[in-house]
Amino acid sequence: MERTVEQKVRRSADPLTPNEIEEVIGDPSWFPLEFDVGREEFRFALVPPETLREVAFIRSLKWDGREVRSVPLAVVRDAAIPPSRLHVILHSSLGGSTLLTRALGRPGVGTPLQEPPILTDVIAYGLQKPGSQMMGLLDDVTRLLSRPHGDEVPVCKVSGIGNGLSIPMAEMHPGSRILCLDTPLEEMLSSYAARGAEGRQAARKLLIGIKNSHMLAVALPEEKYPEFIDLQFAALSWLSMRKMMLEAATKLGGERVRTLTSEQLLQAPREALAAAAEHFGLGLDVEECFASGIFDRHAKTGEPFNPEQRAERTAERLRVHRDEIEPVVEWTRKVAESTAIDWDLPYPLLS
Repeated sequence: MERTVEQKVRRSADPLTPNEIEEVIGDPSWFPLEFDVGREEFRFALVPPETLREVAFIRSLKWDGREVRSVPLAVVRDAAIPPSRLHVILHSSLGGSTLLTRALGRPGVGTPLQEPPILTDVIAYGLQKPGSQMMGLLDDVTRLLSRPHGDEVPVCKVSGIGNGLSIPMAEMHPGSRILCLDTPLEEMLSSYAARGAEGRQAARKLLIGIKNSHMLAVALPEEKYPEFIDLQFAALSWLSMRKMMLEAATKLGGERVRTLTSEQLLQAPREALAAAAEHFGLGLDVEECFASGIFDRHAKTGEPFNPEQRAERTAERLRVHRDEIEPVVEWTRKVAESTAIDWDLPYPLLS
């Protein structure tokens, strides 16, 4: 979450009273936007579920105009927060995860949590503290994120580097389930390549974030960086997220972990959405969801969206960048074989 210096230090002028603390922790509209690693305190801001349904990324929310309340870590840890479900969408990136989360987050059904930036704070905390302390903080954060708005069930789409927290998040809540949304490697690479220098920089940035978070699937010493092209960095990120999906399936089993491809989501959206809702135990009215027009708009920009046109653009990107993409895909398959990472995912959501 990008914040100015002024926003970073902004917090309540005076310590909260016991009644104010009880209000913050008891009301899920007080959303944990940030954890201050240095001060070991949470920063909460009023964010109603209606706002969470409007934003493509929670990090886009601004502190300006929002009352911020700070609560020490020790106070949150001692608070009685009833256990609840917190379903997780673990994804390969660039495959419709924002759309799926938004579609499942209908009023009265689910609350969409689009890449909570506080999970990045958990990772930053873990880089400074022992693993047990990081897991303790993650437990506190998941308890806060799982607080339900009425009967709504929180559905959390993690970020690229946040994918690695999906398994422990689900393990902390036995009623939670994971849906792995898989983007074909070729499609992911074509998306980065088509964005030119910006896309290639994003590919490199993603891999560095995964590596710094100790979630990289294969060892990659920094002195080897000059030997790789940017699309290889993207492929290693994809392979790392693939390994996370496989580990989730192995640890939690097919009842709690299912897999869906981005192609299935966009080519058979009704079937995919209905199956995803059933997997998460959500009473979603699929036809009402489609009638709202949510699948007719780009989930991130709000612009008109047509899955057939998207498929055509993807095919064109693959054609234009084929000579660069195909060798990278073949190289990635060899890396997967040498590191015993399966190419196919188990427990498909759709037959």
